[in-house]
Amino acid sequence: MFNKRKERGDWINPLYLPLFTAIPIDSWLIIKKGSYASVELSMYIIAILFLIYSGAVETSQEEVKHRVFGYIYLVSALVFGAVGLMIWLGNT
Repeated sequence: MFNKRKERGDWINPLYLPLFTAIPIDSWLIIKKGSYASVELSMYIIAILFLIYSGAVETSQEEVKHRVFGYIYLVSALVFGAVGLMIWLGNT
């Protein structure tokens, strides 16, 4: 019974959590037309901070897989921050 539970839990890895949460949220908010509401802006900032945090935590690990995902998260936070800043400066 524990083996089945372990097999089901293998695909639910905390390493992949930002791939399913923060990156789709930021992508959707970049594609969204119109100005941001205050809730959307705070969600955008929190998702970027979550990517920075998870990237910093993962790059401190010794495994190569964790470091690769950590650098992916840090680069995506940088890209989302730069694109969000360009959109914000373009609208004002």
